Amino acid sequence: MKIESMPQLLRVRDWDRLYENNRSREIDRTSWFPAPNDLAAGSYVEVVTHAEGAAHFGAWNALLMVASRAKPRGTLVRDDGRPHTAESLALVTRLPKQLIETAIERLLEIGHLEIGGSKRRMKNNLRSHPSAAPPQDGAAKSQKGAAEGKGTEHHHQEEKGKTKNGTASARAQAHAGSSGSTGEKPFPKKSDDDEPAPDVTYASPDDELKAIYPAKAGEPMAVGLLDAILANLAAQGVDMADFVAEAKGHLQNKLYNPAGFLRDLSKRFRSKTQASSEPVTAAEAAARDYRCEVCGSTTPGEGVRFVDGKFAPCSCASPEYIDRQRSRGVFVEKTAS
Repeated sequence: MKIESMPQLLRVRDWDRLYENNRSREIDRTSWFPAPNDLAAGSYVEVVTHAEGAAHFGAWNALLMVASRAKPRGTLVRDDGRPHTAESLALVTRLPKQLIETAIERLLEIGHLEIGGSKRRMKNNLRSHPSAAPPQDGAAKSQKGAAEGKGTEHHHQEEKGKTKNGTASARAQAHAGSSGSTGEKPFPKKSDDDEPAPDVTYASPDDELKAIYPAKAGEPMAVGLLDAILANLAAQGVDMADFVAEAKGHLQNKLYNPAGFLRDLSKRFRSKTQASSEPVTAAEAAARDYRCEVCGSTTPGEGVRFVDGKFAPCSCASPEYIDRQRSRGVFVEKTAS
């Protein structure tokens, strides 16, 4: 069998800045993507000011659609991790292969596309949990009417360090015996012998979580709880290994409702662990929000106007930008009559 050489991986330059926003970044797989709509921007002008500019613009938008559904987004990569070729992109977009080839060549030339590394994307370890296994002998007796963490996420509390006069223990006992209890037991005190051996290697992050939970809670983890955690993480595109690493730091502390805590952590994993964005200076904000009042360009020094059926530099355009566009044939100097 003939094995093809690995094609180069193409990616959209500045994808995260231009084609993502705060909403799209929280979605694992989108059916839409934000895009610039500035018709005076140099990035748009450079595409359409060509003999085949309209066709290239259509191909470019089709490639953006492909990149918006790839993993990672912004790359022209197939579902199995292999880089797309002109032929495979033609099949996906239903556009002629020759058009795709010429469009890619030009998009690379003007800097809309760039060649990335050959690193293959890592497969997501998240998977649907298998059906429930037969109940184990000696498992803790189920409590009637108990729903694993359902509706009790707001009750979970976490306490670090020691409290005086056993007040933490008293609160835990009062919580367990309250009329509104769901039957989820607080973590009892355990001796060091009850902890999992530190050198144990588990088959998967799922198994490690299942080992940690009973060591702290004194009872096995319910299938429904594990399935809920997996579903919450999958919806956010979070790897189970990352979740377990974060949960282990909290499970060393006292938790009055471990199931509710784990459910809540899995639902809000990104907001609880993701760092906030970098601070923006006033100068950076001014550059980010820049917009020429004449041509509407959002890029300083790159203003274009449409005058008498031709593209002409705006008063905001820099000399370097004007010279560059003239060398490309975008701006044509007026000839003496």
